[in-house]
Amino acid sequence: MGTLAEIEAAVRKLPPEEQRELLLFLTRCLRQAGAEMPEPRLFSNEELQAWMDEDERDLRELRAGR
Repeated sequence: MGTLAEIEAAVRKLPPEEQRELLLFLTRCLRQAGAEMPEPRLFSNEELQAWMDEDERDLRELRAGR
């Protein structure tokens, strides 16, 4: 596994929990190396509300068995 494309393909095959562990590992490595982290993204109240509404809608559908 030598190229980024090969690594990305392998990561896609991992279960979500292992993908999460890998993400945390990579973040630790970047911090230890002194890499600059991206600035936090800012979202408008409207964007946040739209996401919360979508989440609530999805939860209702999940509970309804759809």
